[in-house]
Amino acid sequence: MTGTIDPLERLEAALPYLQGAVSQQHLGKALSLAVTASADVPQRIERLKALGESYALLPGYLIQRAAEIKEATETVLDLGETMEAASEPEHLEAVVRDVRRLEPAVSSLHRSVLALTELYTRDHVLPLSALEKLLRRLGRDEVANAIGQLWLMSSGLASAGVSLPDKLKALQEAREALTNDLTKLASDPEVDAFLTGFVSKGSIKLSLVTPKVLVWLGEQAALDQFTVQPID
Repeated sequence: MTGTIDPLERLEAALPYLQGAVSQQHLGKALSLAVTASADVPQRIERLKALGESYALLPGYLIQRAAEIKEATETVLDLGETMEAASEPEHLEAVVRDVRRLEPAVSSLHRSVLALTELYTRDHVLPLSALEKLLRRLGRDEVANAIGQLWLMSSGLASAGVSLPDKLKALQEAREALTNDLTKLASDPEVDAFLTGFVSKGSIKLSLVTPKVLVWLGEQAALDQFTVQPID
């Protein structure tokens, strides 16, 4: 969503144009409606910035929500242009119209981001439940608790608001830290590759399930904790 950053800055810069119209003209009801309608625009800009930053953290999923990104970008561009021309009476109705389009676009984008965070959680957090049980069998409760913390962090994304990018980034950093904690857990390169690969991607290819890995999982009574699924 990096393409919306410049339009957002342009929209912020355009807000004073509408304020200038207030000081220069007395246009009655149309001007009053335009000023009232634009009162929440700064907050919506902040929401759009947060959503754009969140999208940037989920590059592998962007194509699935390209339409919502395009709609929000075009709405912001339209509103910036109409506000820049707001000193002309005939453009005040257009300001009201475009402001009213902005909130649905922001809401649609917000729903899209939450849908993508759910996909991210499905792919990168939910599969770790089997690993958590395995770690507890190994007596590595501290590392297992870190997986539990990932669950808590992912459950808080839906209500994060403008703090969503910070919370999403913290979740991703926690997953990376977990991967580092698993390094050399089994003191065998093949088993370590299996464990760290599982954490970093939420799934692994069968090529990493070597005979040594199978033996190690059998020793931990953990063979039944993992399943094989075809790639979509």
